[in-house]
Amino acid sequence: MARVRKLVGIRRKRNGWQAFIWIEGKFYSKQFPIETPLSEMHAWREQALVRHSGEIRPVVRGGFEEDVRRYLAKPDIAAQKYIAQRAKYLDLWVAALGRERARRTIVRDEVEAVLQEWLRAGFAPATVYHRRSALLALFVRLDGKHVSNPVYGTTCPPHWRPIDRSVPFATLQLILAAMPNDRIDGAGIRQPSLAKLRVAVLMYTGMPPSELMKLQRHHFDREMAQLKMPWREKGQGRPAYTLPLSRAAVAALIALDVAQGWGAFPTEMVGRSFKRAARRVLGDDTTVKLYDLRHSFGAEAYRQTRDLATVGRLLGHVEGSKVTAQYARGAHAEVDRAAVDAMEVARAAAKPAEFLARPIPPLPAKTCPPRKLLKMRKIGVGS
Repeated sequence: MARVRKLVGIRRKRNGWQAFIWIEGKFYSKQFPIETPLSEMHAWREQALVRHSGEIRPVVRGGFEEDVRRYLAKPDIAAQKYIAQRAKYLDLWVAALGRERARRTIVRDEVEAVLQEWLRAGFAPATVYHRRSALLALFVRLDGKHVSNPVYGTTCPPHWRPIDRSVPFATLQLILAAMPNDRIDGAGIRQPSLAKLRVAVLMYTGMPPSELMKLQRHHFDREMAQLKMPWREKGQGRPAYTLPLSRAAVAALIALDVAQGWGAFPTEMVGRSFKRAARRVLGDDTTVKLYDLRHSFGAEAYRQTRDLATVGRLLGHVEGSKVTAQYARGAHAEVDRAAVDAMEVARAAAKPAEFLARPIPPLPAKTCPPRKLLKMRKIGVGS
């Protein structure tokens, strides 16, 4: 009988995996889906060890990990806005390909195998695209743009594909109603479900969960029915702005305020609660997820306003952002049909112009012969 190797710091929990570490008696953990590759969970444990204990793993001279550190330490690379995210992607490659091996020993088939493993694990093509781009940038910078490297020729997933993720508002209401109203805290006291209250706020405001985590009570102006949204760093960034609120959004925020639900919260727990309710309403094979609330809000805004600029302002996008069009895709069919119907009504009601209403004069009884015939008659040909 084959001996099963015990996983260190990784165990099964509920319907997935839990990676965990102990640092000076404190427990840190993260939940992963069941299809997550082991390399990603091991990478999280190593990053958590460095983050929580300050432990620095010794770097092997001449190894792949040393090349990554040297690349990230270059002044122009370190000054980039999203260098922390790129460092995380490269850490995943180091964990998957090997820390101590020389960079020049990495071959194309190994890179392709890791990419396919991530795609089979269910990661979004855009996520795999950014991870591949991080590794490609490393090789191009260290070896040169015109030098062959193992990333060239591998699968390049589409980094962005606009799709309609909107859900009808009536369906969202059913999903919200299917979520539990109460929760029981550690003392056995029944409290309002913060997950349901937060989902209601997301549904009526269209903000992403990461923006809701930044809000505090002083950002909410109940009398003016508006939110003072803080600076947003995603994409090109967006300065602080004021978000107008509907009456339903005001009621959802008041309920959140009463339950003291401001501040940071585990988005994955809210997402799982929303997903369970969606399965009860739509079946186990539904693809509806928490972020679809934002897509649905954008589609409804475009359906009512017919204006992408307004949709972008309500969603907190930078002015002229190309991403705004993705959130309006859910209303394209209805908006296009309304435009065609409006054109038909306008054309049917249009009156002919004044010059078209005048009677057309009759043609003269004798028309002038062609110029060529006149010239031939002048010289005595054909007369």
